Amino acid sequence: MTAEQVEQMAPLAAIRTLSSTYPSPTNAQAIAALDSFAAVTADQAIADGVREDVARSFYGPDGVLPRMRLLAWGWTNPGDLLRPPSDRKWWQAAYGRPLWNVLETLFSQLGDNAQPLQWDAQEAAGDEAELSRSYAAVVADDLPPVNEAPCPRYLIPPGRGQMPIPNPECLRKPAREIAEKIPMPRRKQGDAGWLLLLLIFGAMYIGKGDKR
Repeated sequence: MTAEQVEQMAPLAAIRTLSSTYPSPTNAQAIAALDSFAAVTADQAIADGVREDVARSFYGPDGVLPRMRLLAWGWTNPGDLLRPPSDRKWWQAAYGRPLWNVLETLFSQLGDNAQPLQWDAQEAAGDEAELSRSYAAVVADDLPPVNEAPCPRYLIPPGRGQMPIPNPECLRKPAREIAEKIPMPRRKQGDAGWLLLLLIFGAMYIGKGDKR
């Protein structure tokens, strides 16, 4: 599919056309799709009029898009190395994560805030020079904040129309840390308030910490 054809379409229509053209995208096609629109931060997106929950859950530093881009580069956990642009076997392999459903959901939410896609057919084909340019951007912009995050705040949603899912593992950690730092009062004989406070803390821990 040519860049001119994609750029002439409305963004949502372009995503749908790309998804039908490449129903099982390779890692190179996933990178081309994720590079086809501006990789703004959540704060920048909000300033441009994007709804806050959409911006926070999709864009960096905590949203799913930076991680989706890194996954296409072979990065899963801190310490992993990115695949080199010269690794043709990797770039022709299947992406293996939801891609088009996530992007269709995003562009459905963006509406008039979405800009035309800039599709790079050479990058989608795994061209080493084009991937090298993307490599520099992902190392500078996407990797540092994701490496520093204690856990992903949002999980990649599998279905069309589904917003990114808050990660229960990431929610559980702050709840436990807060509970551990709160000094429990000494129990006094006949002190019903102590027992009530203990029950409240227990309910908070169960409610916030053990949901899956």
